Amino acid sequence: MPDDPEQLRRRRVSVNWDDLETALTWRSDEVASFVDLRTGEVRQCPLSSFAGEVEDFHLSVDDADEGLAEGYLVPVEPLEPSVEHGWMAEFTASVRNPRLRDLLDVALDGRGAFRRFKDVLAEYPAERERWFRFHDEQVREAMREWLEDNDIEPTTGPPERDAG
Repeated sequence: MPDDPEQLRRRRVSVNWDDLETALTWRSDEVASFVDLRTGEVRQCPLSSFAGEVEDFHLSVDDADEGLAEGYLVPVEPLEPSVEHGWMAEFTASVRNPRLRDLLDVALDGRGAFRRFKDVLAEYPAERERWFRFHDEQVREAMREWLEDNDIEPTTGPPERDAG
C-alpha cells in the first residue's frame, strides 16, 4: 500500500487515448464528453435537441447526471482555442524559412486563423508534416496534464503514431 496520499487518491484507468484526444480537441455546443472511470471510455451526451437526432450517443442526460453524482464520470472540457493558437504561434517561431514564417505570422492574425494557417502549410508539405508531429506532441502532453489534473493514472499508454 503506498504511503503517499497522492497515490491513494489516483484512479487507475485503462484510458482510450484516441477518444480522449477527440474529446479534448473537438468543440461542440451540442455534445458533452466524459471519461468513464469504470472502463476508460470516453462517453458522450447530447446537450441540445439538435444533437439528439444523432444515434451515436453513449449517455442520456439522466445517465450523465447519475454518473457525475456517483463519481464514475469525469467531464472533459475541450481545450480553449487560445491553447491551439498558442501552439501554432510556437510552431511558427520554430520555422526556419523566413518567407514561410512571415506567411504563418500573417495567417495567425484575426478570425479564421486556424484555416489560414493550415492553408499556408498546404503549400509546404515538409513543414506541414512537421506541424502535425508538433501538434500531436502538444495534444499528448495536454492529455497527460488532463489525466494528472483529474487524478487519473492511465494503465495504458497512448498508441504509437506513424513516423509520417
